[in-house]
Amino acid sequence: MATPTQTVIAFLDAWGAGPGGIAKAFGDYFTPETVWENIGMSKTTGPDEAMAVLAGFGESADKVSMSVDNLAVAAIGGRVLTERVDHILDASGKPTMSIQVMGIFETQDGKITAWRDYFDTAGFGGEGE
Repeated sequence: MATPTQTVIAFLDAWGAGPGGIAKAFGDYFTPETVWENIGMSKTTGPDEAMAVLAGFGESADKVSMSVDNLAVAAIGGRVLTERVDHILDASGKPTMSIQVMGIFETQDGKITAWRDYFDTAGFGGEGE
């Protein structure tokens, strides 16, 4: 079985598998009870609610593609901390937005059971650009 770090890295890597990669990753790595929280913005339970949040950002989960630069990863038990840059990609694979993120993932048996991301939300409202 994959280690917690391997599970999280595989989940993040799956986002870049082209359109639909994120939706597939949610389906493959989330449980129906997985809680995903973008602190200060949204909180979901399960893969369907998570995909609905992506739709709220203007794209359906089956059309979004992202790549991730992992800057640092640390794990204690089933918890994995990540410092990363998430790149939202357009249809040609070119980044349209990049977000610096700190996140914590809680894993169990190769699944993500909780995920919290912390990042500056000012750029989403056009502020600070």
